[in-house]
Amino acid sequence: MKKIRWGLLGAGVILNDWLNGFHQLEDAQIVGIASRTRETAEKKACQYGISESMTYDEMLSRKDIDAVYIPVPHTAHKELAIRALEAGIAVMVEKPAAVTAADWREMVSCARKNHVFLMEAVWTRCFPAMQSLKKEIDSGIIGDIRCVQSEFCFRIPDDYQGRLTDPMTAGGALLDVGVYNLHFADLVFGHAPLRWASLASIGSDNVDEQAGYIGQYENGALAILTSAIRTTMVNDGWIYGTKGYIKVPREFYMPDRYEITVDRKTETRHFPIPQRVEGINDKGYQFEISHMQECLREGLTESPVVTHAMTESVLLQCDILREQWGLKYPFENLQSTANHI
Repeated sequence: MKKIRWGLLGAGVILNDWLNGFHQLEDAQIVGIASRTRETAEKKACQYGISESMTYDEMLSRKDIDAVYIPVPHTAHKELAIRALEAGIAVMVEKPAAVTAADWREMVSCARKNHVFLMEAVWTRCFPAMQSLKKEIDSGIIGDIRCVQSEFCFRIPDDYQGRLTDPMTAGGALLDVGVYNLHFADLVFGHAPLRWASLASIGSDNVDEQAGYIGQYENGALAILTSAIRTTMVNDGWIYGTKGYIKVPREFYMPDRYEITVDRKTETRHFPIPQRVEGINDKGYQFEISHMQECLREGLTESPVVTHAMTESVLLQCDILREQWGLKYPFENLQSTANHI
């Protein structure tokens, strides 16, 4: 089988974990890593043991790259993705795929115009455990869904200085980790809620430090979700139905098992994450990479597991929540002002 040739279009913090997943695959290879400057690219290539380093322009002019992965701050996703799509290169862009739903629609329009694959890297949806869980829910084993609960919360150090607290890079909990809650609820219910009720704690840096949000669906079902960067929580996921319930224990967003309880009897479904390379521990990133490669080999331009519509729906919900909180990033205000000049 011919290997899919990848370029790394950027080198954010998440790249190390992503590469641990990539190295588990035998049908893929890294061609090179790029950054805005050659000097930065060379440092990252040395750090990750990658043979070639180059600028963004150089990478996007290459003819030996089938796909790129974009692990950079949220605010740079749209620009880099569109440039790659216009170059005819398939794109996996780290979540959130864009800062707003409008930005994502621009990216999708470009992908469709150029007939090129585009996918948000929502690794949670690609886990075998999560796909099995979805099938069990759809089978009706726990009855009609009445409530989904999840939290993705952690505490950064008091002296932290970085992108999570920087409004110019769309920092805060919602776009960094809250999107996992929204994708989880979307996976269970299959669509967005009718309405949201929410509260957020906006810190001195003008980003959401923690927030709770409740979505209500047509039949009265609820999604009760929490995200935070200043508060540590357990990070379980729960799905309650009329006949039973499912628990996705600790770190629901990277599941290797779940517990299903019906008639007071609990069974655990196990889905171990393969570790094919000794000394490299993958948390599960291999699944999203493998899935995208399957899509490319089948000639698809959109993932059936992480569809364009799913990503747009989640980003639109983020837009709605931020509007409720009165949270606008400084660059959004600048754009708004520019539009009226």
